[in-house]
This record gives sequence, C-alpha cells and structure tokens, in this order.
Amino acid sequence: METSRNKVQSDRFIGIHPNIEKVKSFFWERKVPLEEAELFFYYHESMGWRTDSGASILDWKPFAKQWIGNLGY
Repeated sequence: METSRNKVQSDRFIGIHPNIEKVKSFFWERKVPLEEAELFFYYHESMGWRTDSGASILDWKPFAKQWIGNLGY
C-alpha cells in the first residue's frame, strides 16, 4: 500500500533521473519556455546526469532551478 508519504518520497527519490515530461512540467509551472526544458533535459542526459566535475546529480530540481535562474526567470 502506497501512502501519501511514500508518494512524496518516491517522487523525490534520490538518484532517479527525470523523464522529459517531468522536466517540461517543472519548467511549465514556472512559466519558462518548453524549449528551455528540452535544452536542460538533453544537456544533462548527454552528461549522464553528472556535473561538470563528474559527480552524480542526485536531485535534478536544484539544477533546474539554477538553470531557470540563469535565464532570468
């Protein structure tokens, strides 16, 4: 049985990379063009969801927020 607590944890499970639809939804909610969501997703997908220094991205949302902030939104 999945409780609401488990749903929150599973949505933010560390180490799970998002699919493109989750990324688009995240950007859409913040009124950022979907083209930027695609650029963000494919950039990080091409990097294997690792930082420039090679560390694994464990939670993609802070990186998306930084991407959006760098755009001025």
